[in-house]
Amino acid sequence: MKNTLYSASFTAGSLLYRETTALLPLLLKDDAKLLVKDEIKQNNLLNINSQKARERTIIEIQKRMAVVDHKFWETYLASHVEGQKIMLFYLCLKVYKLMFDYHFNVTVPQWNSSNPVIEPFLFQIELNEIGARVDYVDKWTESTKGKTISVYMRILKDIDMLDQKTLRLKSILIIGEFWDYFVKQRELWFLDACLLNPIAKRNLIESVL
Repeated sequence: MKNTLYSASFTAGSLLYRETTALLPLLLKDDAKLLVKDEIKQNNLLNINSQKARERTIIEIQKRMAVVDHKFWETYLASHVEGQKIMLFYLCLKVYKLMFDYHFNVTVPQWNSSNPVIEPFLFQIELNEIGARVDYVDKWTESTKGKTISVYMRILKDIDMLDQKTLRLKSILIIGEFWDYFVKQRELWFLDACLLNPIAKRNLIESVL
C-alpha cells in the first residue's frame, strides 16, 4: 500500500502561484464544485491546454486550500506578490511531508550551520533515508526522485530564499503586518521555516501577542 504521508505530486506545478491566484475567486464561492467542473471543460482561467493537466492542477490547489480557512485567503489577497508566494510556500510545507522533511531536515540545519549553502546531493541523502523507511518512496524512479529535489529548490528560488547562482540561503525579509496571521494562528514554526533569526522572531511574536 502507498504511504500517503509522502507524495511527489507537488512536482506537477511547483508553487502554482499564477494558477492559484487565477482560480481563487472561483474556489471561494459557495458553488465552487460546479464552477470547477466548468473550468476543467472550458479552460477560461487556467490557460492550460490539456484537460488532464487542468484536473491535476486543480486537485493540487484544492489539497492546499483544504488546510486553511478563509482568514488565510483574506490575508493572501491583501498581500503583495512576494508575500503571496511565501504564503503558498506555507501551504506546501503543510500539505507535502516530503517538502517539509527537505526543509526542516536539510535546509534549516544548513542555514544554521557555518556554510548556509544547499546542494542537490544533500536532499538525495535525505531521500535515501526516507526510502529506507518507506518502501513506496524507495520505488520511485530516479527521474521522479530528482524532480522532487529540483522543484523544491526552484520553489526556494521563487520565494527568494535561495540565491539563483550561489545556492546560498537567505532569510525572508518582509516588514509590516504580513507575519501577524502566522503568529496569531500559533504557526510559529513557519517563522523558523522562513529562516528568521531568533531576535526578529521574538520581536514579531511580542508585537502581535
